[in-house]
Amino acid sequence: MQIKEKLEKIVKENNLLNENIEIKPVNVELDTTNINDYPLLNAKESLLRAFFKGCVGDAFTGNTGEFKGTIKEVLDNNNMPQIIATLNAIMRYLKKIDRTEHCICNEPEKCGKALSEFLIKELPEKNIGEIKIGIIGYQPAFIKQMVETFGAEAVLVSDLNFETVGRIKHGTIIYHGDMNEHIIGSSDIVLCTGSTAANGTLNEIVQLAEKYNKRIIFYGTTIAGVANLFNIERFCELGK
Repeated sequence: MQIKEKLEKIVKENNLLNENIEIKPVNVELDTTNINDYPLLNAKESLLRAFFKGCVGDAFTGNTGEFKGTIKEVLDNNNMPQIIATLNAIMRYLKKIDRTEHCICNEPEKCGKALSEFLIKELPEKNIGEIKIGIIGYQPAFIKQMVETFGAEAVLVSDLNFETVGRIKHGTIIYHGDMNEHIIGSSDIVLCTGSTAANGTLNEIVQLAEKYNKRIIFYGTTIAGVANLFNIERFCELGK
């Protein structure tokens, strides 16, 4: 997917190339009463936020770094997390997308509940115990909810963080990303973190879903702009 090229085309068409933008890591207030291992809270990931003309755009990344300058400089720097955050902020400004700011407090848990209810409605031909859910990326609120709803044996999860890989988390084992093809091929429906747009794995995941003819739903704020531009299904119930 030519994400950078799409962004460049958008900013040129709207005469925004030399406009200023600020990008920096931000803290997100999350409730840890029930879940205390959100990657954002354990310094495993950070949330980059782009600020542009009163609008914001997020991008999950393991690479932090602040930037203040023109959109042209963002494009020239070729830093994909910054490009994704910029894309989201600009498309929000242009009123092409919404929900580009991460939810807070216990809203990830509420979103997980809404997502499980959505999946049940989307797969009416199967009983709950028969539905296999693949999850690409460690989102503990979603994993916990899917295990509670569909059962631990029905939920297959992968991640790239070696501190979670191989461990049982929220009732199910976490596989390495090398198992993505197996997980996608074995699932009825796949949930995938939108941070794949920022870490360079998006194309591979989409191609695997196409190979096995699997429906894939990307979740979160990071994927907002990319989902709009490339007609990708997205779920983000409580983003701002």
